[in-house]
Amino acid sequence: MIEIIYGAKGSGKTKTIIEKANGSIAKELGDIVFIADTSRYIHDIKYQIRFTNSKESKIASEDGLIGFIQGMLEANYDIRFFFIDGATRMIGKPIPEMGEFFTRLEQISQKTEATFTLTISCDYDELPDFIKKYCKE
Repeated sequence: MIEIIYGAKGSGKTKTIIEKANGSIAKELGDIVFIADTSRYIHDIKYQIRFTNSKESKIASEDGLIGFIQGMLEANYDIRFFFIDGATRMIGKPIPEMGEFFTRLEQISQKTEATFTLTISCDYDELPDFIKKYCKE
C-alpha cells in the first residue's frame, strides 16, 4: 500500500508524517523505517523507528532509493512500514516524472506487504493521476 501526504511547502506535511510514524509504533506489528534527506528530525522520531538520512547514505536517484529500500527489506523481513519525507528531493525528479518510481514502489509493496507513506509538496489539483490514486482527499 502507498499513501501520500500532500500539500504546499510549509503546510505541515513533515509534522504529519512524523506523528503518523510515531503513532504506528503502538498499533502496528512490524519494524518501521523513516527516511528523510536531513537529520533535522532525528530527535522527533521515537527510538523504536529506524531513522535514515538519505544524504548520509548517498541516496541521490530513483534507482538509489529503490535499491536502498529493497536492500533494507532483504536484510530485515520484518519491516512493514516506510515513511519517506521528501522523496522528490531525494531522487531529484519533478513530480510528473515519478511514474516509474511509484510503479516500482507498488510492486515492492505487493511483494513484501510493506506500506509506504510519502510526503509530496504539491496541491491535490496539481498532482498527476498516477499519484492521486494514493491520496485521501
